[in-house]
Amino acid sequence: MARAPWFPTLDLGPEWALLELLCPGPLEGHRRAMFLRLLRGGVHGGELVEQAMRHRLLPVLADSLRDEEVADLVQPSLRSELVGALMASRRRNATLARVAGSVCRALGEAGVPVAVTKGAALEPTVYGGRGCRRMSDVDLMIHPRHREVVSRIMTEAGYVNGLYDWREHRIAPLPRDIQLTYRLSPDHLPHYLRVDEDGGVIAVDFANSLTWAASDHQVDMDDVLGVLVPVRALAGEVELPTLAPRFQFLFTALHLFRESWFEASVERGNDRLLKFADLLRLWRADHADILEGLPEVVVRYDLGALLGWVLVHTDRTFGTSMAEELGVAGAVSEGWLASARAKGGRGLVWTGTMRERLHARDRQGLFAPAPAAPVSSAP
Repeated sequence: MARAPWFPTLDLGPEWALLELLCPGPLEGHRRAMFLRLLRGGVHGGELVEQAMRHRLLPVLADSLRDEEVADLVQPSLRSELVGALMASRRRNATLARVAGSVCRALGEAGVPVAVTKGAALEPTVYGGRGCRRMSDVDLMIHPRHREVVSRIMTEAGYVNGLYDWREHRIAPLPRDIQLTYRLSPDHLPHYLRVDEDGGVIAVDFANSLTWAASDHQVDMDDVLGVLVPVRALAGEVELPTLAPRFQFLFTALHLFRESWFEASVERGNDRLLKFADLLRLWRADHADILEGLPEVVVRYDLGALLGWVLVHTDRTFGTSMAEELGVAGAVSEGWLASARAKGGRGLVWTGTMRERLHARDRQGLFAPAPAAPVSSAP
């Protein structure tokens, strides 16, 4: 039996529903019809833009204006601001794509397998290469045994570890507490920065784990980087190595888990609709390849609970059936779905739906201490 079309409810307002409609992909069919109906009914432009900015979806919202019927329903002043945001995103993304290509070439010549992830991988593929997937830095995946050679190559290329001081347009030394954090959590190298000619900064982030350093669930990076898929960006100007579909999807889901399960990340507002949009668009684009390769990986590395947490919440929010199709729906309980982790490692719980949590502007007070009996085993 065919699944009924998914429609977002309007209990959180038409502005929020518009953003939810954009997450699965370009507007079409029943989603487009509802999008137009909501616009005709009237929306608050300021509210819509604020929510889109908070969830890094402003360029995606602007991209919807390619539909002339949508564009005609948007006030000219708002339409102008959205187009400006999209143009800025295109320029920034092009710069970062070229940086990603340059860094990947340098590492490849040194015999270091590397893959682009997040925006650099998704923008030219599941987002259509139109600049609508906002990028703030270049995210790359390497094997932990290559950390030293990567550090040397990046240093020789003029990058430094530090923090960007936008007021002075300079890179300040990395504070000692942040240096200590990277030493204690070696799943990432410190960001490599260089001042950009256009008045900004270029940041390159190297991850060497699909999860995080303290997690009991580690995926063999030889497996992850064993097969890379080349992707053309900027109309073929740049070739970028990406992860195979099963690992691209898995990394995207596990990154969403990390940003949405840890209290510190949630309080910083890192659990955004954009991350769900990434997952939904990957599923839509690579459904067959993900289904073919991912279930065995999930079993091999015991990732059912982590992946199930993400996919069940996504399914309930967007009417998909990813958890069931990948065989992880039974790996989660309601207690596990309502769990989180405090800064000091204590268990937390939260109530309500994921969409209600994402909609909330106040990130404080979302969680409460878990009861004395553990909600579930920690990952």
